[in-house]
Amino acid sequence: MSYSSNASQRVLNYITDNIRTGHWAAGSKIETEDTISEKLGVSRIAVRQAIEKLSTLAVLTKVQGSGTYVNGFEECTLGGMVYYPPTLRSLRTVLEFRRMFDSCNAELFIQNATRQQKEELYQNFRDMVQTKDDRERFEIYDNAFHEMIARGTNNTLICQISDTLTELLIHHQALQYDLVGPEQAIKWHGRIIEAIQDGDGELARLYTRVHIDNAIKRLASADSKTEETP
Repeated sequence: MSYSSNASQRVLNYITDNIRTGHWAAGSKIETEDTISEKLGVSRIAVRQAIEKLSTLAVLTKVQGSGTYVNGFEECTLGGMVYYPPTLRSLRTVLEFRRMFDSCNAELFIQNATRQQKEELYQNFRDMVQTKDDRERFEIYDNAFHEMIARGTNNTLICQISDTLTELLIHHQALQYDLVGPEQAIKWHGRIIEAIQDGDGELARLYTRVHIDNAIKRLASADSKTEETP
């Protein structure tokens, strides 16, 4: 990686860290190019490159004669969503998409997955069960479960979308774990596995949808409690 690329990445990390921590909230104006350049000891070209990349993802908007501003989570592209602090609202956005995406993938997995891909998914579920008391390891297997199903569809477009979606899920994992917990994940992943083993695509699709519907309901309950808190 060239110096220019390294410097540009440092700037990008600096800007996104400020957004992710909430220091620069939606609608706020970020520091000037000169300020960032001086603070990080990089060229203004590197600063412009980072800002340009984040502008392409609609994370930032440049206003001529005024400065550069942070867009809201709802305004950015799919690839830019990982740069925002995870919230109950953003998690709901992710789960609502997963309800449709993952349920279709489960059905297509049965049709297209190889024997090896199915065996790897079964092993993933066994690992989930064994690590239910180890939060860090459990979260890894939990995330991998849905990613493996997406990859098992052997559909290039689905796999590419899944890559971005998985990154978003990891970004929101702590919130999701607190809402759902290991017991519910194991329960519904187990039923999805049974449907896959039986070759029942319709049932696998239904179980996946119910699994995510339950998470959305728990999310709605947590959100309402947050609103009630003075």
